[in-house]
Amino acid sequence: MRIVAQDVTFEHRVRLIGNKVEDVSEQVLVKRSAHGDERAFAVLVERYKSMVFSTAYKVLKDLSQSEDAAQDTFIKAYAALPGFKGQAKFSSWLYRICYNTCISILRKRRPEVELTEAMAQTIDGPAEEFRSRDIQTVIQQEVNRMPDDYRVVITLYHFDGMSYDEIAHLTHRPLGTVKAKIYRARVLLRERLLERVGWEELKEVMWK
Repeated sequence: MRIVAQDVTFEHRVRLIGNKVEDVSEQVLVKRSAHGDERAFAVLVERYKSMVFSTAYKVLKDLSQSEDAAQDTFIKAYAALPGFKGQAKFSSWLYRICYNTCISILRKRRPEVELTEAMAQTIDGPAEEFRSRDIQTVIQQEVNRMPDDYRVVITLYHFDGMSYDEIAHLTHRPLGTVKAKIYRARVLLRERLLERVGWEELKEVMWK
């Protein structure tokens, strides 16, 4: 992994750092990194690169963009570390940077969402109806038009089959907030779909 932040280049060189730095506590590593110690930050990158990439991929579902998001996350984290007060765990703080980075990418790309069996199994009505080209196209368009917060949670829940708890952990939000957002997203999506296709066409494939 190669990460460039401002004028500092972080090579994937943890193997060359030695046990003294690798064995230092996270709190000390964060403090050293905040003062410009790139070797300390390289250790933090090594410790959290898998978590950051995994988080990015769960949101973006794209290998290349997830790699870019992971790199951007560490670049932003390094730049912001002098202002990190330690009020939250470093991993939680880093996670939030990653999540916000992914949301920014989603806003730029406005992806076309593909229907999956996971979503088909969460609705009332035969999966065959959801394979209808016309209905699928309309749903894709309306999901893409939703506010980003709604679009992310409804995609994770209905399209990817993630649980409320998993989404709460991924988005670092209270469970009640996640449930409320998914409910509101479903209501909004149903209202918009009803305006376009009518109840008769929709009732067999939409949530009741």
